[in-house]
Amino acid sequence: MKIFGLISLTIMLVVGFMVSVNLGYYLVAVNVISAFITWRDKRAASKQKWRIQEQTLHGFALIGGWPAGIVAQEVFRHKTQKTPFKWIYRLMILLNFSFASLMAYITFFTQ
Repeated sequence: MKIFGLISLTIMLVVGFMVSVNLGYYLVAVNVISAFITWRDKRAASKQKWRIQEQTLHGFALIGGWPAGIVAQEVFRHKTQKTPFKWIYRLMILLNFSFASLMAYITFFTQ
């Protein structure tokens, strides 16, 4: 999954910056935050402290932070065995792909 995340992140950023510089910066920011909150949640879990809600991690996946989230999950070995979390995360990725595909279709094929 880590290689999938890295390849997806690269493609997403290249296309994002090609479409709009602002979109590119947005994608960089949301992916950095997604990786950071995954690391922060892992650190909190190991220290038995306050955790970040799974809904927050799923939310960042939905708004485009899923590539860095996948990489961070693998690197930090966090939430890799929790099946319900993984299925919902994959659903967020699918919804993200669907929305991006719809926007691409509207932008390029309805003119």
